[in-house]
Amino acid sequence: MDPMILAVAIMAITVLGFIFEPLPLVVISIAASLVYAFTGLIDMGDVFASYGTNTNILMIAMMVIGSSLFHSGISELIGVKMASVTGKSERKAILVTMLASCALSSVCTNIGVMTALAPLVTAMCLAAGISPSKALLSLLFGAQLGGFNTLVGVPSNVLSSGLLESAGYEGFGLFDITPFGLCLCAVGMVYFTLFGSKMLRDTGYIPEFAQTERKPLNKRKAIISCTTLFCVLVLCALDLDVLPMHIAAVIGALIIVGTKCMTAQEAFRAIDWNCLFLMGSLSAVSTGLQNSGVGNVVADFALNILGDNPSPLMITTVLFIAVGGLTQLISNTATILLFISLCSTVSNTQLSVELVRIVSVPWPTP
Repeated sequence: MDPMILAVAIMAITVLGFIFEPLPLVVISIAASLVYAFTGLIDMGDVFASYGTNTNILMIAMMVIGSSLFHSGISELIGVKMASVTGKSERKAILVTMLASCALSSVCTNIGVMTALAPLVTAMCLAAGISPSKALLSLLFGAQLGGFNTLVGVPSNVLSSGLLESAGYEGFGLFDITPFGLCLCAVGMVYFTLFGSKMLRDTGYIPEFAQTERKPLNKRKAIISCTTLFCVLVLCALDLDVLPMHIAAVIGALIIVGTKCMTAQEAFRAIDWNCLFLMGSLSAVSTGLQNSGVGNVVADFALNILGDNPSPLMITTVLFIAVGGLTQLISNTATILLFISLCSTVSNTQLSVELVRIVSVPWPTP
């Protein structure tokens, strides 16, 4: 069978698996990478080659450092501050929730932010006599939007930068996407607070996690966690040759565990292993797709339509629509890998860089 047809068929089955989820996503993605190896689209030694990359190491370390903020009791302090300023106003509760979640998710994983703040937001709403359903949804949106304020906000940001570098282009700096992220947060908060929340039905549901045990503030742990996070972010921003970002993050994680801000078991639980395995396996799928030549065919077809000097506005519009549409069906991570494997093979170098950078900042998925 023609390698391109085979690669597209495997990818199509993989995408369908992501949409309907007959099996866990990680099982589908690893199985797809193995099929690419058995069919000769990638070398057998490349199946797990992407699992130990610097990108994954950086994400693991930042997950640990970010989680330490919650183990030190900072989340409890944030919840108290939130309740003191919202009063009984639902609009204020939504706005404060989004501000807090956007700020925290800039340096912590959005899953960790939602898990830690959800009980606090619920308690705040109940104390003020407000139904928590809309505030909890604003927490979800805020955590998603805030992840685009820094490179380490969500794993897909770091993944995109790593893919850019592996394709031979310059990766993103720690704050390169900050202007985009801040604008996205500002527009999202204003829209959701003033208009979006009015379109939602108040379900009156009170989640079970409202009774989740909260950790009291530990000043020693809080100082160590905040100081460590600040220093790591500064070193990542400087991007020193003698101290790469992933090494700086690992040192920070070692400090967190070494000073007993978190136990080793808590640190391991803070790592989203499912996400890491998913990214590692889909990187192999992306490699197989490129090896088959599909990227060149699609890229040449796109160039024939757009011309040699296509309008940046047209490229951006088409890609945002395509990427935004696909992320309604599959994860941001999978979408990035599938699109970058095509965009990075464009023969026009400058256009390739623009395509990859546009795809590397996907829209949050509601």
